[in-house]
Amino acid sequence: MPITLSSQAVRRTALAGATVALSITVAACGASFDAQTSKPYQAAEGTNAQSGSINVRNLLVLASEDGKGELHGAIVNSGQSDDKLVSIASAPADPNAQNTSTEQAGSVTIAGLKETDLKPGTSYTIPPADGAPVTVTGGKPGQMLKVTITFAEAGPLTTSIPVLTTDHYSPSPRPDTEKEG
Repeated sequence: MPITLSSQAVRRTALAGATVALSITVAACGASFDAQTSKPYQAAEGTNAQSGSINVRNLLVLASEDGKGELHGAIVNSGQSDDKLVSIASAPADPNAQNTSTEQAGSVTIAGLKETDLKPGTSYTIPPADGAPVTVTGGKPGQMLKVTITFAEAGPLTTSIPVLTTDHYSPSPRPDTEKEG
């Protein structure tokens, strides 16, 4: 005896099949080569940059409201030959920057960094565990400071680094307070 389905059962089966097909199609749209989950993500607060085989990792400034702070980060030589960290200095702010409130204003000074050998496969931490901190004056929390990092062999690297509060919070830039008068 053949099995016959009612018209309602046929509609339910067709609807279930269409739902499964649609859900597979929609799920496939988010899994293309340009899906957000396939893109690199930097979980650190600081800036990452690279010049040849030299990698700068999580570079940032921790500063107080008066603009006195310290530089923190790591520099890794992933190459096969020796290099040397020569300097880290403030670079001129970009005059074409659209959001000038976060660009550095005035003079920023970076002091206390010593030339350091970067052996292959090693990491140099700023501030060094056995040395004095690298001081930064003139950068206030909420700003981005443009710096140039110079190496003996790798090319110079210019990048922007964030200034956070000393307790590692990143405040939103705030407008200057209006003077009453």
